[in-house]
Parts: sequence; structure tokens; C-alpha cells
Amino acid sequence: MRTQSLNGIWQYRVGGGKTTEKEVPFSALPVGHSECERSFDLCEQGRRVFLRFDGITYHATVTLNGQIVGDMLPYCEYTFDVTEVVREKGNRLLVALEDLSPAFGPSAGWENYGGIIREVSLLYAENSYIDNVFFHAALKNDYTDAAYTVELTAGGEEKGTFRVTLSYHGELVDSYTTPAGAVPVTREVVGVHLWSPESPALYDLTVELLDGGRVLDTYVCAVGFREFSCNRHRFLLNGKELFLMGVCRHEMIGAYGHTVPDAIVEADMRRIKENGCNFVRLVHYPHNKKTLEMADRLGLMVSEEPGLWWSDTASPEIRAGSLEVLRRTILRDRNHPAIVFWLSFNECRFTEQFLMDSVRVSRENDPTRLVSGANCMSNEDTLKYYNICGFDFYTMHPYAPDLARSQESARLLHDKPLLFTEWGGFYVYDNPHLLSDFIHGMYDLYRANSDEGALAGAFFWYWAEVRDQGRAAPACRDGVLKEALVDIQGKPTMIYEPFFEAWRDAAREKRPEDAYSYTAYDTLDKRPMVGEGGAAYADLIKRASLGVIPALTQMRGHLVTVGPRLQREELPGMAKTPLVLADGTEITFTGEGKTNCLTLLGAVSVPGGYPVSGDYGEAAAELIVTCADGSEERFSLRNGIEFTTAFTTIGSSRINPQAERATRFAVFSYDKNFENYIINRLDLPLSSEKTVTSVCLRSLDRGYDLLVYGLCL
Repeated sequence: MRTQSLNGIWQYRVGGGKTTEKEVPFSALPVGHSECERSFDLCEQGRRVFLRFDGITYHATVTLNGQIVGDMLPYCEYTFDVTEVVREKGNRLLVALEDLSPAFGPSAGWENYGGIIREVSLLYAENSYIDNVFFHAALKNDYTDAAYTVELTAGGEEKGTFRVTLSYHGELVDSYTTPAGAVPVTREVVGVHLWSPESPALYDLTVELLDGGRVLDTYVCAVGFREFSCNRHRFLLNGKELFLMGVCRHEMIGAYGHTVPDAIVEADMRRIKENGCNFVRLVHYPHNKKTLEMADRLGLMVSEEPGLWWSDTASPEIRAGSLEVLRRTILRDRNHPAIVFWLSFNECRFTEQFLMDSVRVSRENDPTRLVSGANCMSNEDTLKYYNICGFDFYTMHPYAPDLARSQESARLLHDKPLLFTEWGGFYVYDNPHLLSDFIHGMYDLYRANSDEGALAGAFFWYWAEVRDQGRAAPACRDGVLKEALVDIQGKPTMIYEPFFEAWRDAAREKRPEDAYSYTAYDTLDKRPMVGEGGAAYADLIKRASLGVIPALTQMRGHLVTVGPRLQREELPGMAKTPLVLADGTEITFTGEGKTNCLTLLGAVSVPGGYPVSGDYGEAAAELIVTCADGSEERFSLRNGIEFTTAFTTIGSSRINPQAERATRFAVFSYDKNFENYIINRLDLPLSSEKTVTSVCLRSLDRGYDLLVYGLCL
């Protein structure tokens, strides 16, 4: 369609007051009722004329030449067919705006701005024109090829032939024709270039509506081939797992309201991307479509939502308004590869019916993307209602002074990906150290990838300060919400650098197996015996981490996560996970061989043992050696003589556990603050060289948990 801009100087009045001039688009603080009016002549004699508004706030009634042509909800695009109303010259266009009274639109969560906030234009079309284009694709053959479909709708007389052309960097990839009204055609692309944050490959899609050899209408947009999906606890982009590291960004900046210059928006998006983020949550309403184009080009994944904040979704007006804005936004933006999911609400006491309706609207208009909502309700309600309505992933806003709430959500919401659609806030806005702790803790949840707690991504609240008169300190100061990475002038705040540096550190931080350090004090060239029995190591560590074992209280046992388990087989026959000789249990080793000395690897206890707890010389277990000639030899394992504690830290200090008869075999660590351990070597001389057939270690019920990594002949 050919376009005529209606931007520029309009006549503006508040209420029934004096008329002044106002440049459209504009954002203004709410004034209640206002009117914008202008005259125009047609610049072309098209067969059909449409009037398009790219966005207003918060409700508008449009009148052309004295005739009402329609009403508008906030933020989204409206196109009115004014062919029968418009005149060649002397047209009068009146837009009556309401920016305080609408039930759906104004929010108490941020400063509101009324106005015609985006472009206004006339569109000239033939009797048949392109009404809608929907591009979507499925990747195949291990993400090397793709099958794509373009759903096409003609408007008006709905006749003609569509010609579809797909090109990449000016080179033709595919072209075909299909009659208007025909079933959509699926086409193949071999050797496809994938869109991703690392490589935002964009193709040019051109759709022409033809009547014989004449082009009636043309539609052009950038599209991309990418697949965004869920797999258990994680998101996948083009088959590869990734953590969604993002920020929440309002469209409003400083005094611009919703009419922020494109250069500022692009500068923001570039800064976010260049500092390592792969996602921008566009909060909490549909943003300017130019922002979506920037995200496509820069390689930033984004989401969109309809404009809710603590809204009553049981209200018919609010429910209907938000669902309509969601529908129109999806239809406007569903060809953008940058958009990977839709969020149907933000921080609302949702109703079951609204959630189900929002899923229905999303899937009816875009069955290719994931759907969820940005949520701060209880974990229990989230688990229940997100599954009833069919949301694809969980969300949570775990604002708190520590990680406990985040960890609890990760523990309970584990059967599909969990995304923190907001976190941070006034707890961390002036505390870089706490900010860093949160980031490392959340990335640890991502690495864990476990039913005991996992996280698929986190979006920091928020990018740039906005005005907000409705909150108290410390969140707000002088009418500005002070929780952002950049201030209201766009300058970095005190947490800007620490935020991005902490994410970079977390992403490159060593995994537990890499952080594991092991130093052997001795070598062993002896034949191992095979051991069976013993209490479960996992249960021991679980009891230790919960502080059930009394002696662990003074050792900050709640920070024990791995325990004295080896990361790899350090010696042939040496167990990575030790057998546990707890009260009432025994361990039997078999493996016939002639020797005059047995060697026990371990000779340590968790968490007690000398010098942490227990009486020196107290017997904890006995070791019974059975020989081929029927004889037995017995040894006692005594605290501080044959064994020690496995821990080499207690409280804030290092300790040096020593046993009279045992020697240090190895030291190793997972976390230099808390997880530092030793293994002892205990040589047990026999009365003479004998053929040993079995060895039994039996607990004496004294409250020790002895660890055994191996017994060698």
C-alpha cells in the first residue's frame, strides 16, 4: 500500500478549553479528556483509503468528517477503512482521547502518559490488497534445513495471485506463486542460516499481490529461521540449551514518555546486547514496532505483553481490553524472529478463566510460540493454574533479601522451565555484593538442572529509571523509581558494571568438577578388594546439609552440598563415592590374596571424629579379617588413633586432623570456604603373611559415620 503521513502539527485542546498546537506523535501527562484535530487532503486517488494509528493512550474515539469511524484501545495498531467517508479535499480528522477514566489502560505501577504516541497515516490500496501475512518455519535435518509456510490473506475483493519471494543478502533463495484464498504452501530451504543472538541472520520476505501482470500491493519484512522450545528444565534455541539472561525495559525514558527517539532506543538495545544479555523483556505493554525491528537486527530475544499490572482480570472490561490488545499485538508482531514467547499478564491476581482465554487467544493467532505470564503469586497457585491453563513454562518474581525464595520456587516448580521474569528491586539497587550473590546463585540453579531446583533464565528489574509517584522509599526517591541499571538521564548507576561483570563471571565460572582440586600425598600399588554394603552416602550428605547431625552445626553444615566425594577415580579400585559405615551397619570386602598388611583408604568420619567431636581413643568400629586357613584377625578403629574427621575446616578456621596410626593420603576441595576434606591411609599389619578371603567392618553404634574409599591387599 502507498502511504501518506499524517504526523506533524495538529490542533489540541484539553477538555473544552483553548486550542493550541501539538506535534503528533506526542506523550503528555494525563489531562483527562483531550482532543486532537487536523485537516488533510488526499494526495492520491486510490480505490480504497485506510486510516492507520500505530498507537494511542489510553482510549480514543476517531471521527472523520463528522462520522465516527471507530474506537481504539491503548498501544496497539488500528486500521480503519474510510473509503466511504474520506473526501478528496478538506477532510477533518478528530481524535478524542481519554487518559484517566478508562478501566483498562492507566496503571498505578508507573507514570502514565496520554497522547497519540505513535505514527498516524493514510494508506491507499487497490480493490484487492494484502490484508495479512504470517511467516513461520520448522527446522529439520539437525537444524541444517527448514520448511517454511507463509499464510496469506487478501482483503477487499480477495482476488488475484500472490507472488512470494525469499532472499538472503540480496540473493534469491526461493520464489513461488499461489492464488489468493488457496491453502498455504510449505516450501523447503536447504542450508538455512539460523537466527540467534550470536548470528542474527535475517532473510527478506517480499509478498506481491498480482492481477495479471500488474502489482496491486506489496508487503516486505525481515524474517528469520529459528526454533525456541522447552526441554524439561531448560529453554533451547535451535536445539541448544541456553540461559535467558535479560533485563526488563520500559518504553518510557525521562520526559519523552512513550515517544522516545529511535536513536535512544537503539543505543539502549545495543548497550544491553554488548554487555552480554541475550533477552529484553519489553514491559509491560506493546512497544513501538521499530523496537522489534531493532531486536531482530541486533540479535536480542524479546517478549511482549498487553499492559496489565495488579489488574482485576475478573473485570469484563479489563479482561476484554487486555485480550484484544494481546490479539492485535500478536497479529502485528508475529513475523519477528526476535519474539520467542508471549506473556499474557504481569503481576495480577489472575482468574482461571482469564488464563485460559489468554492461552486461547495466543495460540489461535500464533500457534508457533510459547505462552506464559509474568507472575508473583504463590508457588502453589502457580503450579496449579499454570498447568490448568496450559502455559508452557513457569514464571516467578522472587523479590527477597536472599536466595531462599528463589531456591524454593526452583524446588517446587520443576516439571517445566522456570523463568524469573523479574528479580532484584530495592534489595540490590545499592548493594553490588548482594547483586553478585544473587546472580551466581541463580546461575548455579541453571547449572544444577535438577528436580531439586533448576532455573532457565532471569530478567533483572530493570534497565532505566522511570518516574513513579506512587511508591515510598527506598524503591522511590523524588518521584523516580530507583532500581535500575541506568538513571533517568541514561547514565550508569552504581550497579551497572557489577551487574554485567557478575553475569560474565557466573557464565565462565568453573563448574564443580573443574573447581575440584585433589592432591595425593601417597601412591598405592596394591590390589583392591570388592566392597559391599554400607549406609547410603546421599542420605548422609542430606542429613549433614540439613543440620540433622549435631556436630555439623558448628561447622556450618548447611553449606555442605557435595561432601567428601571424589570427582574421579584417583586410583584403580578406589571408589569415587565412599561407602558409609554408620550405626548398625557393616561393610564386607572380598577378594582372595596373600598379604602381610591390609591398607584401608578413608579412615575418616563425617562430620565428627577427632578433633571435632567424640572422645579420644573411643572405638567406633571393628575390622575382622577372615583368612583361608580359617583364622581371624581383629582391629579396632579408634577416634584420633585410627581415624579422624574428614573436614579440614571448622567455623571460620582451617584445622589439621591427625591420627596416631593413620597417615594423610590426600586432600581435596570443592569450595575453599566450606568444602575442604582429607582422606587417610591406615595400614593394618597382620601377624604373618596370610591368604585373606574377606574383611568385615562393623559399626559399634557410637554415632560415627566412617567413610571407606577402598580396602587393598
